Amino acid sequence: MMLLKWKGLMGLIFLVMIFVVGQALAADTVNIVILDPLSGTMKDVGDRTVWGVQFAVDETNAAGGLLGKQIKLIPEDSQMKADVAARKAIRAIMEDKAQFIMHLTSTAVAQALMDVAEKNKVIYTMLGAESDFLTGKNFSKYSFRTCFTTGNRARAYTEFFKTKPWRKFYLMNQDYAFGHAVADDFKKVITKEIPGVKIVGEDYAPIGNKDFGPYISKILASGAEIVFTGNYGADVQNLIVQGAQMGIKLPVRYATYFLDDDVQLPQTGQAAVGSFVNSTYLPTINTSQNKAFLERWHKKFKDTTHPYPCANLGYSYNGAMFLFEAIKKAKSFDAEAVIRAWEGMEYNSLVGKQIMRACDHQIMMPGPVGEIQAKSTIFPFPFAGTAVMIPMDKVAVPLRETGNPRCTGGM
Repeated sequence: MMLLKWKGLMGLIFLVMIFVVGQALAADTVNIVILDPLSGTMKDVGDRTVWGVQFAVDETNAAGGLLGKQIKLIPEDSQMKADVAARKAIRAIMEDKAQFIMHLTSTAVAQALMDVAEKNKVIYTMLGAESDFLTGKNFSKYSFRTCFTTGNRARAYTEFFKTKPWRKFYLMNQDYAFGHAVADDFKKVITKEIPGVKIVGEDYAPIGNKDFGPYISKILASGAEIVFTGNYGADVQNLIVQGAQMGIKLPVRYATYFLDDDVQLPQTGQAAVGSFVNSTYLPTINTSQNKAFLERWHKKFKDTTHPYPCANLGYSYNGAMFLFEAIKKAKSFDAEAVIRAWEGMEYNSLVGKQIMRACDHQIMMPGPVGEIQAKSTIFPFPFAGTAVMIPMDKVAVPLRETGNPRCTGGM
């Protein structure tokens, strides 16, 4: 009887020790849940988002972590579905004690995660969702955006095209909220800022569209000089490759959001040469911070499928590091403290000086625009040359146009 009691007591002590050790380990980490498509058509995009953030996590942990704690990244598959992402984010907060949320792909998912962050009072960082209203009329103080919006890109391209001769634009985008925002913001800005601009056509194709033939025929017939597109992934590749096969060639060019992708560009090849890309990050940005980043990345990943960072590998890293610097400035993981620290904060980043605008939590930064060159200095396929940097004040959406009452004195 005494033996059984002793065994029972020892078992209880063992369980208590496991619990205490587990709590101690948990106290030594800060958990971040990152949600992006890790399956399906856009899996590669999600994989690279996680990869870029993980590199930021690894570098930060190697340097001592955040406020003495190691960062633990918890990847979850959003499946590009708002309800799935929200459910997994809530579970990570409740069960894994995640204190921060990150995400890149899909405006609908972004809105769902904004709601989760608001209700649970945790910080959500938008690494890639670009619809203006997320930091505009739908603003939440718990959400911060570290990428461009469709309004920022429209302004960057408008400033760029002011110095170019082309005035006939055809808008070809994906048929969902983001694609329509790409077209609407560009039309609004460029027709106001550049006299003589004509929108000679406008079309929208479903995400994952395989046959762009009918749209390309209309582009060819329109007399367009520039095809303006926010298509990403296979959609931008298929548009350009099929366009070349059907007769779209120089001097007709594409002005793109996402033609900086080392998955699509090898397949797009020479058909992309002469076209343009505006991105939240380009590896051809000429700053000392970016050059050092390229060296560190290449040293670690030179034998992988992504020997140099581009597209969301770069801007997910840059966004994560901005968040980490805000936490360091706050000297706390508390959401309210991080909000106070991050609002108005300046940071010398990969792209140069950037600022987190206080009223709408929208990143302010220069706008890189690169022209696709036949021979790249870093890749064995056509890629953007040295980026032209559109000044921050020219890229910024004016306060009165944000739709956010905090920026216009309404709150």
